[in-house]
Amino acid sequence: MPTATTTPHRASAKGEKLAQRLSHILALLHQGDSLDKHQLAQAFNVDVRTIERDLGERLHGIAERGPNGHWQLAHAARSTIPTRHLHDYARLAGTERLFPDASLRYLLEQLETPEPKRAMQVQATPQEDLRAQGPHTTHIFALLQDAIEQRHECQFAYKAKPRHAQPYRLIHKNGVWYLAAIEGGLLKNFSVALITELTVNETSRFTPDPAHQDYINAKDDVWFTQGTTEVLLRVAPEVAHYFARRALLPQQQQRADADGSLLVTTHINHPNQLLPVVRYWLPNVRIVKPVQWHEELVAGLRQALAL
Repeated sequence: MPTATTTPHRASAKGEKLAQRLSHILALLHQGDSLDKHQLAQAFNVDVRTIERDLGERLHGIAERGPNGHWQLAHAARSTIPTRHLHDYARLAGTERLFPDASLRYLLEQLETPEPKRAMQVQATPQEDLRAQGPHTTHIFALLQDAIEQRHECQFAYKAKPRHAQPYRLIHKNGVWYLAAIEGGLLKNFSVALITELTVNETSRFTPDPAHQDYINAKDDVWFTQGTTEVLLRVAPEVAHYFARRALLPQQQQRADADGSLLVTTHINHPNQLLPVVRYWLPNVRIVKPVQWHEELVAGLRQALAL
């Protein structure tokens, strides 16, 4: 016979399992899944009748049986935006790897937890606010987006020069929006915030070059040049962790050596992609190759000290 001290514990454990099971089922329903009661019973290691009570009684008005016998989210409980779009939005915003658990159930649990009780806080990355620059900039962004989709050529002013370009993609990098476009046969990037006097030629259409599209898709930065320089860096053990946990440089790869240091390989379009990063981590990062770039770095530091 159970004692008075064990009964509440067992009841609590049973209630916790029920809550976890219902939370998981709710996440699947809101994700748009069609649920088979037999598969759910197997997944949760419970009797089919238990799942039937979950769906028909405990989730009454939320779940409904479809014509094929499977269960789905009741029409009245569906939102105007399908919950599955949350994952699509995370990919669009580049935050799909933000949390250690990418499941919908985990996300819903965080959203349902009142903010004062949340165990986590995401520090916002500094970003430019195009909306704060006025409706003109917002209008330019919308025009560029439409021109890319419709493949219309554009004319605009950029750094006091007239430009005629074929727009390929709007790219967000390090908090700044850029336009990737072909001008004079060359792929270039333009800061959207600096584009003025934009006009879209709706009578002129162009055919995007697949080579340019593949190049943009493969890039993890907005430096567009015909060639790249392979750079080797030696990273001291004291800061190796910072380079290993996430890529700080384009196409970064690293090899750990026995002394705890890293040999980092990266492909650079322009020295200004590299030198600010190396300066930040001095004296724990050294340019091994090309030697000329190491010498330019040292010369620049000597000039700065002389000032």
